[in-house]
Amino acid sequence: MRNHIREVMLRTIYNFLYILNMETPENFPFPFPPYPIQNQFMKQLYQCLENSNLGIFESPTGTGKSLSIICGAVKWLLDHELHEKNNLITKIKEINDKIDELTKECGDDWFSLQTQQLRLTNERQLLQAKLDAMVKFDEKKNKLKQRLKQEKKTKKPYVKSKIPVNAEKENLKTDDKENPIEDINDQDLLLNEANSESDASDEDESLELYKNCKIFFCSRTHSQLSQFVGELKSSPYSESVSVVPLASRQNYCINKFVKKLRNVNMINDQCLQFQRRKTTSKKEKTLKKMKSTSGCPFKPGDQELLLAEILTNIQDVEEIASKGEEINTCSYYASRKSVEDGQIILVPYNSILHKNTRDSSGINLKNNILIIDEAHNLLEAIERMHSITITGRHIFHCYNQVSQYQKRFQALFSAKSVMYLTQLTFCLKKLLKMLGGNFKSQPNDSADKGAMSKLYTVRDFEMAAELDTVNIFHLLDFIKNSKLIHKLRGYADKYENGVVINTVSKKEMGVKAFLNKLQDKEDVEEIDRKLNEKESDESSSNPLIFINSFLEYLLSKNADGRVFVIPGATVGQGTLKFLLLNPAAHFHDIVQEARAVVLAGGTMEPMSEFKEQLFIGAGANPERIMTFSCDHVIPKENILTNVVTKGPTGIEFEFNYQNRGNDKMLSELGRTLQNICNIVPAGIVVFLPSYSYEELLYKYLENSGVLAKLGSKKCIFREPKLTSQVNQVLEKYAQAVKNPVKPQNGSLLFSVVGGKLSEGLNFSDDLGRCIIVVGMPYPNIKSPELQEKMKYLNESVKPGAGNIFYENSCMKAVNQCIGRAVRHSRDYSTVILLDKRYSNKISALPGWIQRTVAINTAFGSVIGSMAKFFAEKRAANQSKSNAEEMEYNYFPLF
Repeated sequence: MRNHIREVMLRTIYNFLYILNMETPENFPFPFPPYPIQNQFMKQLYQCLENSNLGIFESPTGTGKSLSIICGAVKWLLDHELHEKNNLITKIKEINDKIDELTKECGDDWFSLQTQQLRLTNERQLLQAKLDAMVKFDEKKNKLKQRLKQEKKTKKPYVKSKIPVNAEKENLKTDDKENPIEDINDQDLLLNEANSESDASDEDESLELYKNCKIFFCSRTHSQLSQFVGELKSSPYSESVSVVPLASRQNYCINKFVKKLRNVNMINDQCLQFQRRKTTSKKEKTLKKMKSTSGCPFKPGDQELLLAEILTNIQDVEEIASKGEEINTCSYYASRKSVEDGQIILVPYNSILHKNTRDSSGINLKNNILIIDEAHNLLEAIERMHSITITGRHIFHCYNQVSQYQKRFQALFSAKSVMYLTQLTFCLKKLLKMLGGNFKSQPNDSADKGAMSKLYTVRDFEMAAELDTVNIFHLLDFIKNSKLIHKLRGYADKYENGVVINTVSKKEMGVKAFLNKLQDKEDVEEIDRKLNEKESDESSSNPLIFINSFLEYLLSKNADGRVFVIPGATVGQGTLKFLLLNPAAHFHDIVQEARAVVLAGGTMEPMSEFKEQLFIGAGANPERIMTFSCDHVIPKENILTNVVTKGPTGIEFEFNYQNRGNDKMLSELGRTLQNICNIVPAGIVVFLPSYSYEELLYKYLENSGVLAKLGSKKCIFREPKLTSQVNQVLEKYAQAVKNPVKPQNGSLLFSVVGGKLSEGLNFSDDLGRCIIVVGMPYPNIKSPELQEKMKYLNESVKPGAGNIFYENSCMKAVNQCIGRAVRHSRDYSTVILLDKRYSNKISALPGWIQRTVAINTAFGSVIGSMAKFFAEKRAANQSKSNAEEMEYNYFPLF
């Protein structure tokens, strides 16, 4: 009761303190004089955070978006902290004045005066306690800085912990294949009957007097977050804020024997096993006799010293991991402990967008700021993250694993544990039955040839699979609290003798998957399949992880998802897919908890998707949503955009599915590329609708001799099939652009829309003097997933929303390709859209492209405008460079 009263009083005080809003400043600290659009961006962002809005911010690549976010958001954060402190001081002074006035009053109603004084005194005490907590928070950071200064005064930068040379090895045993496996005894494999400590540190149940407001900055990849760290270091706030980059154990672990596991699930399992091996002092002597340490030798170590490093110096993940290795202490746990005192927390998408990951990482968005960068594919990212595919082979293996585990230890389990294990095997049997098998079947048994793929709502699937007879909520709680996933992992390590388990892969779902279906990436999927098989002994030794996820998704609302049952040639090859249709279902908590949410990107159109499908769908008040879109910093004369409807011989360009393989169309495309290569200097990037079409076009050009002619002007490169080869190809491409071998004058790179080179890469200056998009990459309209998504949107958002989504899926991918062209204010480039259908899609292009676009009905006008464009650029740059005069040769090539 006392805590409740205290909480009500504190919240009343907090509400009072936030009545007065801060005024938006006219100028922001910036490393150089900002462009007007950058200043406007920062003002709008400041207002968004102050007014607790949900913002959608669009700033084209090359306009300094990251710096604008940093300077606008950090300025607000520091102003907010100062404003909050000043408000407390002002309020305390006002209360003191009131108490003094009451003291001076000498009325007959002394009891009333005493009551008022007591009330004001209590209120002042709470305010003073919060102010003291804020002061202590600042003092703590100062102490950490002093600790670092003291360390630097010593002869050695760090005093390394004395860890025995073989300490790590003593925690791990190595099998014949040199794969480290923990020494597990049967007692470790027994289920936890009581609720165990979660991976995340428990929060103090009492209401804290002060929690500093944090900015959670989220992007897709660690490399993008590292770039953001670089921008922070160069900003005016490099010495003013504490920055904490969060990452997985795979990124932070410095125990080289654990890192050998490579797969993130195995690394997590091993680390958590170490934490459970912590012992009491009574067991310590026994362990010493066994010559075995308890837990990982790098935890705890000198965590306070690494905390001081993280909170006082801006560093990226690699730098923090390196410091942890230097100090001999765990970087992973140090970074998580730093979150409490950090001001800017850097996290990848999955750590924020997935609730379980958010909770286990100790991320609390309550009254904090969330900024999601590169948010153009946010809807698809949420869908993909909460969709899953499992196969019959994985269900078989999980069933066998659970059955053997239960049989071995059943006599030691409680009746409750036996009941839940029985329920789990029941569910596995029923899932197998949906694929035409049973527990007596084998994975390679032939499936029913007449079986057809079926689509179910969540409720219908549960009824068809008879899962409605099981309380899945309670079953999942049991799996979590008993640590069953980790126990099975240990059991498999000890008793399955390295049996290879086939990979369970989370396949891409959502819009990106639809685009991939359009692209017919059979060759890429085949390579991915082989890579998965190669790593199957590492990546899926615990299929219950994925079965557990599938069961979790069955708890979704009936309208939010669909289940696809797809029989295979064998029972083991059959698949069950859960497809999320409503990303807002997993964004609701974020919208409700965060003080403000900002979605930022270079191309955020159509913004209506984010408003309707994300914010409003998550229950946000439409009045809370604000949008901002700025123009490009590049002058209009530095960009030339042409929609090309016809080729050199007058053949119309319409690269739909029926025409793509047409020899006449391929020949006309070849002639078009030859003419463009004669005009454009340096680098040209050609984006094609799919990997299969890229393969078809390349073979045609090669067999027809056109490729050899193109090769006389440009060094030819192709987008690699493997991600690991991307950097190598790009380096060679850049080298051929910068140092061409005569008679070549640059490079030509064949890429794929939605592929590895269409997003996040920089083709600035000579690397991208021309971006060509061939055709329109529409998703496969016959895809059952796409049809179900469109049907859902038509029914849940508004009539026609499905068709809008279909059109947007195409144009969003095209706009990402176009965005690779110009990257800074002095850059210049041309954009060519090869398809007559683009004539009706001008309004769907980025605003900075729309102002320069020209629709050409004759190919000669295209070449003429491009020749003039580059001639003007040559003349303008003549004083800076002695570049050779480009050859201008337009002719219809037969």
